[in-house]
Amino acid sequence: MKKSRPIFGVVLVFFLGILCGSLATHLLYKYRMESIISGKGETREEVLVTRLSRELKLDDRQEEQVRSIIHETHEAIKGLRSQIRPQTEADIEKAQARINAILTPEQRVKYVQMIAKRKEKMRKKEL
Repeated sequence: MKKSRPIFGVVLVFFLGILCGSLATHLLYKYRMESIISGKGETREEVLVTRLSRELKLDDRQEEQVRSIIHETHEAIKGLRSQIRPQTEADIEKAQARINAILTPEQRVKYVQMIAKRKEKMRKKEL
């Protein structure tokens, strides 16, 4: 019995280390993704420029040109998104109506709540 206590302690510490490491990794990943998506911290453009500069060892002139290219592309994509957004939203609403039509009354209540949460989340992202 006395010999098993230290072994149990070591195993417990080992598993607690795995648990803490996994939790820390998850929280860091979640924080970084949320900050990138929400526009806090480094922007997506800066993340790309930093990565390309580091991996390709760009000089200052190249880095500035890459930054400009990425910014122009990002703006073009934003323009495209704004053009197709109304059609996308209309298609989503049609699909939601079709799904709603096949649900039971209890399921409809939950479904409406799910849609409301999604819309609220999207609204917050836009701000």
